[in-house]
Amino acid sequence: MNLQEVLAYIVKALQQAQIRFGIGGSLLLAHHGLPVTPRDIDLVVALEDVERAIQLLSEMGTVVEHDETSLYATQVFQEFIIHDIDLDLMSGLRIRHDEGIFVYPFAEQTINETGPPFMSLVDWYVIYQLIPGREQKVVMIEHCLADQEVDRERLEQLRRLNLPQDVNNRIDQWLN
Repeated sequence: MNLQEVLAYIVKALQQAQIRFGIGGSLLLAHHGLPVTPRDIDLVVALEDVERAIQLLSEMGTVVEHDETSLYATQVFQEFIIHDIDLDLMSGLRIRHDEGIFVYPFAEQTINETGPPFMSLVDWYVIYQLIPGREQKVVMIEHCLADQEVDRERLEQLRRLNLPQDVNNRIDQWLN
């Protein structure tokens, strides 16, 4: 199975189990037509559903042991291999930065309701700014956002969270 087939297989299983989740990362960027080549699947799962999601994905593939990293303070992170495709599950997503910890507010209303449940591009605009080495993706998202209506309400919500000043400044450019 290729990545898109595995994604469809996983989405169908999670939706049938009524697990609340969204697709992010490079698959989200590719969905918006950005020039990236997705190699894995990044899922953000509602904290209340994470145990059921882990159980289901464990039955579908192999659980991968992983090392802790100091960048993330995510409550639940689990990696899986499903039909030779790497899947990263995150729940209670938190990212450390110089000025504290960003706590991602999982919000079902920001997830695409038609087709695969892709997360909001503005959410990953903020998330990628907090992860070292993702500046190219941030710039690609900025170019994409320039060609569409920006979800100002969501950006304002994210702006009120614990973010470094440089990220706030970048968000302010979209809000002003």
